[in-house]
Amino acid sequence: MQISQLVAVHAEQRLPLILGFVTACLFLPRAHAQENPLHLPSLSFVDASKNALIFAGDRTAWDRYHAKVDKLMMEGTGQVHIAQFGGSHLQADMWSMELRHRLQNVVPGVKGGRGFIFPYNMARSNNPYWYHPEYTGQWSYSKNTARGDTALGIAGYSVTTTDSPTNLKVSFRGEVYAGYTFNRVKVLHGMDRNFEVIAWSPDSLVHIEQRVDSVRGYTVIEYDRYVDTLHLRFERTDTTQLRFTLHGITLESDDPGFFYHANGVNGASTVSWLRCARYTEELAVIEPDLVVFSIGINDAHDPDFSAERYERNYAELIARTLEASPGAAILLTTNTDSYVKRRYPNKNGAAVREVMLRLSAKYGCGVWDTFGVMGGQTSIARWQEAGFAKKDRVHFTRAGYTALGDLLFSALMESYGQYVERTYRP
Repeated sequence: MQISQLVAVHAEQRLPLILGFVTACLFLPRAHAQENPLHLPSLSFVDASKNALIFAGDRTAWDRYHAKVDKLMMEGTGQVHIAQFGGSHLQADMWSMELRHRLQNVVPGVKGGRGFIFPYNMARSNNPYWYHPEYTGQWSYSKNTARGDTALGIAGYSVTTTDSPTNLKVSFRGEVYAGYTFNRVKVLHGMDRNFEVIAWSPDSLVHIEQRVDSVRGYTVIEYDRYVDTLHLRFERTDTTQLRFTLHGITLESDDPGFFYHANGVNGASTVSWLRCARYTEELAVIEPDLVVFSIGINDAHDPDFSAERYERNYAELIARTLEASPGAAILLTTNTDSYVKRRYPNKNGAAVREVMLRLSAKYGCGVWDTFGVMGGQTSIARWQEAGFAKKDRVHFTRAGYTALGDLLFSALMESYGQYVERTYRP
C-alpha cells in the first residue's frame, strides 16, 4: 500500500497501517532501496541505538509540527517548512540536501519546493553545487563571523553593489535538483531598498507580477506558470539611490510538500548568529514549522569555551526564533565529534550535549544527539577511516554528510511514528 492510499482509511485503522508502512520502509533489505524512499544504509561505525529524538520537556510545539506532517502524509495537502542553521556543515548544503531530498520523496507526487537560497559566490565563498548563481557587477559582502555590519538576516551574509544595472541568474543542476521549479519568489533586501528589483523571463509567454513589501523588507515576484530558472535585474531608478543590498531569496511554490531552508556560514558560532539583527524579521517571512539548530562546533573549538555562555547564547537564539514563529518546534543537534589540530579530541562535545538537554527541558525543544549517534568521543576517527570524514577530523566527505542527513531523517520519521501511535491508538 502506498502511503497516499492511507487517506481513505478510517482513523482507528490508521495506526497499524502507518506504523507498518514506516517500519517496512526503514528496514527493508538493501535490494529494495531504489523503490524505497525511506531506506537507510547500515553503517558499522554508527551507534544506531542512539538515533532517536530526545524530549526532556513539553511536546506541544512538536505535536503541532507532527500534525502538519500527518496531514501531508495522510491527505497529501499542506506545506511543512523547516529551517536549519549552522556553520560550514550547512553552507555546502550536503547534509541538508540529503535530508531535503529524503523528506520530499516520502509521499509520491508530493514534493514541495526549494526554499531559501543565498548566492554565496557573490560573497567570495563556496556555493552549494546544486544551484548555480551567475551575476554581473562588483559586489562587496558582509558576514556574521566578522564584527561590523549587523543588518544581516537568516543567510548570515549580505552582498551590496553600487553598480547599475546588474543581473543575477540562478539555475539548478545535479541529479537531485535538475528541473526544480517555482512560481513565486521573495527577494529579501531590507527596508532600505534603494534599487528596483526586476524579474524577467526569456520566455515571452511567461507573465510576471511583482510588488514591494516595504514593511517586511522584500519584493514578491509572482509567475503565471512554473519556471526552473530565476532571472533578476537590479537597477537604480533615480540619482539619489546609492546602493542595493541583497539578503537572500526564497523560491516558493503552491505545491504541497516539504520546504527545507538551509542556512550556513563557514566558521559561524552562536555569537555570529546573534549578530544578525534582521534574523527575527526574515525568519518570520519563512514561517517555519520546525527550526533545526546545528550551531556549536565553532563555539566548542574556542579555547575559552564556556558552557554557561553557550547556554545563554542559545537561549537568546531560541527566544528570537519563537518571537518570529511562536508556534514553531525547535530541534537542537549536538555537535559532531571532532579533533583539534587533527591530533587532540575536542572534549567539549559532552558539555554541549548537556547544555542542549537543559534547553530541551526548559523550552520544549527536541534534541538529536549527533555526538552519540556518531559513536561518541574520538568516533570521527572511525568515520575518517571509512571515508566519511576528512583528514582535518572536523568536516565530512559527501558520503559523511549524506549519512548525517539519512540518520536525522530516520530519527524524524521515528518521532512522527511515535506521534501517530499516541494520536490514533484507541
